[in-house]
Amino acid sequence: MAKRRVECAKYHCTDPPFMGGLCRRHHEEDEAKERRRNTALALLDSGRLDNEPLGAGPLREEFYKLQDWWRQVCVYITSSREHPVLRDETRYADSWCIGLAEFIIDEERGRRAGTKVDVPSHQYLRKQLWERFDNLERGLRSNGVERP
Repeated sequence: MAKRRVECAKYHCTDPPFMGGLCRRHHEEDEAKERRRNTALALLDSGRLDNEPLGAGPLREEFYKLQDWWRQVCVYITSSREHPVLRDETRYADSWCIGLAEFIIDEERGRRAGTKVDVPSHQYLRKQLWERFDNLERGLRSNGVERP
């Protein structure tokens, strides 16, 4: 019989466990992350956010570019082959695509609500993820280092 936890499983959290060894706050954070990821996956697969297509503009064009990468990555990952451009980094590209989709979701929902989502960290992280694909297209590693 397993020993019952008296504290949350997260490091430095002393709150009592709620579900799955986590306190209520950490459990809700994990659920929110999972919902965000599932929404990103649904957007990448269907092209629809909250049962509506993305609005016209540069965001939709960026999404189409991302969706093209997503489809290629899925084909190569499911067939256990290396993508000709991504090569040995093919297995990481799915998480890059999901991350980009999450940022696109935030911006699209902000546009629909009439508010501008201008979080500098979002723009920075989004730019970093696109730079990975750009570096790979130029024949470099995703971090910009030359391949041996």
